[in-house]
Amino acid sequence: MLRKLVLPLLAVMPAALLAESATPSLGYAGAPTDHNGQTCVTCHNTSPANSDARGSLTVMVNDYVPNSPQTIRIILRHPQFTHFGFQISIRQVSDETQTSGNLSLVNSTDPVQVLCDDGSNSGSKPPCNNLRQFAEQKNAPFGTADVPYEFDLLWDPPAPEVGKLHVYVAAVAGDGNGTVSGDSVYTFVKTIANAGSCSLTAKPLLRTPQNAASGGTDFSSNALVSIFGTGFLDPARQRSAGLGDFTAAGFPTELACVSVQATGPGIAQPVLLPITYVQADQINVQMPVFSGTGPVTLRVILNPGQGNQITSIDSTLTGLQPFAPAFFLFANSTSIAAQFAGTATPVANPSVVVGARPARAGDWLTLYGTGFGDSNPSVATGQLASGIAGLVNGITVTIGGTTLAPSDVYYAGLSPGSISGLYQFDVRVPDSAPAGDIPVTISIGGIQTPGPATIPIQK
Repeated sequence: MLRKLVLPLLAVMPAALLAESATPSLGYAGAPTDHNGQTCVTCHNTSPANSDARGSLTVMVNDYVPNSPQTIRIILRHPQFTHFGFQISIRQVSDETQTSGNLSLVNSTDPVQVLCDDGSNSGSKPPCNNLRQFAEQKNAPFGTADVPYEFDLLWDPPAPEVGKLHVYVAAVAGDGNGTVSGDSVYTFVKTIANAGSCSLTAKPLLRTPQNAASGGTDFSSNALVSIFGTGFLDPARQRSAGLGDFTAAGFPTELACVSVQATGPGIAQPVLLPITYVQADQINVQMPVFSGTGPVTLRVILNPGQGNQITSIDSTLTGLQPFAPAFFLFANSTSIAAQFAGTATPVANPSVVVGARPARAGDWLTLYGTGFGDSNPSVATGQLASGIAGLVNGITVTIGGTTLAPSDVYYAGLSPGSISGLYQFDVRVPDSAPAGDIPVTISIGGIQTPGPATIPIQK
């Protein structure tokens, strides 16, 4: 029946309108990484989206349960217009370039199509094989004025949960006047979360909590720590915290059904620690602020707060110090995790990091570490440092045995935009620095960063 309605219009509708209404251009559902967040209003109408209050767009979509399909209902209504279309894409909040789950038709006869973003204007048919996925109307269906028109889609959420998701929908109610002007555009954005229950079954075993930078046993308040053990997560999975996991308090205290509790000096009742990463044998966390020094107890909890909660045996740490400074190193090397200041170019030999290059005398570098103590202003555990937060205590920096003058240390403090346990140091390579892998140290409160920790210098 739809085909009979559409075919008589072919002779009177402009070719451009036909192409856009029957097969809309991909990437206009409103996701910010697609055409800078543009929607159908780019091609339809001269008024902003949602400015025609006579019509409405309703999207019925719920929080997701991994591996549990749900029907998404997209309902358009307008008192005068009868031509309807839409485009939808579902993205990971942690990475808006990635679609999440799989869209398909409820019935093969529905006026809906699923397409993959292969770089062409109109896309290609599924399977998408990791390409971004969209669904949209097919053949510009007609409805009845002031009667809701519904598009239905079946959505299979991602099998492993990936945190919060954004559902983007842009829709058009067309007046059928043969041009794209005068149409009304409506948009919808909703954040949905994982509503599934946790089902981890292994008994977690803590083995060796370590300073996340040095790998040693010493750590300090607010420092980043890696907990090693077994049974934290299914072996095939790993999970990094991203924007879709953040809360008002910053980094999540539960990630992939895993939590970590701590007690220690000044913290008699267990507190949950911010988590940045989880895999089967490793959890990366940030320590809280303790009062003084003394033993610290850690406990890993799987399926927290649920009837199937599993708790590890407590692990006691004795390495709490006022300062536990250490540099982060590039993998399998003694090369400090560093960048040329103000750039994303790593400072390393290309054999260590692809695309990196050695530094030269006079270069300004940014070095990264943890365990350097209080900042001013202070930033709460798990929060992102929103701006400059310099160290409260003074430091001494040496490069190749040369102690840097204060003028050669531009900044020492929390890394802006990062979790409050990550510190950065913007320093200038002295003119006297010799060629080779040169040792670098920072001392604070009488404690020096452990070595070997180097940067490559090229003459």
